Amino acid sequence: MKYIPLFLLLLLIAAIANGQSSQTPAKPDLSKLSSDQLKACYEDKKLYGADEQWEISEELANRLPAFSTRQLLSCFANWKICGVSEDSASGWPISDELARRGKPHELLLLYWTEPNRLIRSGIVHVAYHLKNPDVTAFMQEVLAGGKGEDEELYWSANYLAKRCDPNGLKWLSSRPQRSQGCLQFATTVPLFGKCLYRPAIPYLINYSLHDACLNIVDAAEIDLRGMYPHSPKEFGGIEDMQKYYCARARKEGFQVRCSSK
Repeated sequence: MKYIPLFLLLLLIAAIANGQSSQTPAKPDLSKLSSDQLKACYEDKKLYGADEQWEISEELANRLPAFSTRQLLSCFANWKICGVSEDSASGWPISDELARRGKPHELLLLYWTEPNRLIRSGIVHVAYHLKNPDVTAFMQEVLAGGKGEDEELYWSANYLAKRCDPNGLKWLSSRPQRSQGCLQFATTVPLFGKCLYRPAIPYLINYSLHDACLNIVDAAEIDLRGMYPHSPKEFGGIEDMQKYYCARARKEGFQVRCSSK
């Protein structure tokens, strides 16, 4: 009988132990968990071995087609019903599903009688996905009604601004600052230039050129270059650019806040 030298035996044991400790546990099959179990994972991510919130949310979002329209609408007011929230971070899964079903006529009618503000806001998000004359007319009425906070009315105004509707452009350019995050509003500012909406010039100068989001600053510069042909190809910095466009806007009679005299 051959004996294994002690030092080799110790190395073998260490190698086996190291291999076992380095093995990552198999991830659970989330599709086999109930919705209630998945929702419980939000509070305790180790409960069923699901440790990534996005994975839990994605699995719950995959189950939205099984919900009725009324249930999905209720999820706008209480995200726990569906288990997923409705926002830019989550990708708007509830309104995506409702829009996918088409035939929004009943939803648009419901908006005017629905007492819950969050559900009304959700219906606007659904409408934002769709392109047809009925939805455009609906967005015009929502914006004209002025019900809700700026963050909510933004979506109807932005929908209309994409179509160069002067009411949408006017609303967006008459707000103090902005109601959306950097990435979203950086897609709004170019609409002023696309539509050559000159009444937005004071807004672009007073707010967008001073924005902390450089994407918005860049978009505002592109807008102003389009509205003021023959602008310098380059500026010494943002401050020089602000002074230049302030001067041109003042000559045109716009009231703008400029540090230059």
